[in-house]
Amino acid sequence: MRVLFANIGWMTHYQGNSAKDMIVGGGSYRNEEKHEAYNFQNLKGKYYGYVQPVRFGKINLKRIDKGCKADQESLKDVLVVWIANRPKGSGTYVVGWYNHATVYADFQSSDRKERKEYTYNIVAKSSDGVLLPVDKRTFLVPRAKSQGVGFLGQSNVWYADADEKKVRQFRDKVIDYIENYSADKKYVSKHAIQVNAEARKQVEEAAVDYVIKQYEAQGYKVKSREKENLGWDLDAWQGKIKLKLEAKGLAQSTISVHITQNEHSEMMADKDNYRLCVVINAVKAPQLIVFLWDESQKAWVSEDDTSIALTIDMKPSYIASVE
Repeated sequence: MRVLFANIGWMTHYQGNSAKDMIVGGGSYRNEEKHEAYNFQNLKGKYYGYVQPVRFGKINLKRIDKGCKADQESLKDVLVVWIANRPKGSGTYVVGWYNHATVYADFQSSDRKERKEYTYNIVAKSSDGVLLPVDKRTFLVPRAKSQGVGFLGQSNVWYADADEKKVRQFRDKVIDYIENYSADKKYVSKHAIQVNAEARKQVEEAAVDYVIKQYEAQGYKVKSREKENLGWDLDAWQGKIKLKLEAKGLAQSTISVHITQNEHSEMMADKDNYRLCVVINAVKAPQLIVFLWDESQKAWVSEDDTSIALTIDMKPSYIASVE
């Protein structure tokens, strides 16, 4: 399989910079001017990706496929794995990928005003692209500094073509992960319903168990803090990533949950690390929807779908719902 690793800056959605979702790292350009901020902006069914090679500004197609001709300008059917350094020195992680992408040796000009007419060097159908939600970006990419020759170094483009056993094993591990990745489909109703009070305990317990299961499946260690009345239910951590998870269970697919004053205070005090984890259909067919703080919307939005945002009514008590 043809594979290319592309190291870019870190952001949540890659659909252009906003007040909160401002790209961080990824090169010498000012954050506001980094082209890869638009790498997952859907433009008529296509993603236009940007990565800045260090040497000569070219991608070496022959290192992706040795059968390339010397003057070949592009290469089709490449798996491009987008990677980025997590803020605050937590390491380099896989953030998403393009399957069946076309990779260009040189930058291509663009007149698309939606992406500020920025150049690009990788294109794929949006249906062949996957951007991982922030909390699912747990696939750590080794660096040459710790793993030795053949691994990702200072260049933003890594071909993973070294004839080293550890490099081959890592490459195969990434391909296997991508081939077996399945994105959860969320079905959310936007109309209020009555909650069966007698089943509340069963629903809440099922929700907590499901949240633990989902985060552990992503490689997190999870510890219950439910009895401590801290304003969140679970601590989740992996390496330097530390999160506060509040689990809310619902019997059906409508999102309307009660938030205590203590929980709301913690949500707003530690927005970057707090996650409101809502499990719909918690008992029979659980689906997890994780809400992150989005500064541009001044709201808690789904990490999978930014159109799903919570409206929090603080009177007479805190009720978070999707309108």
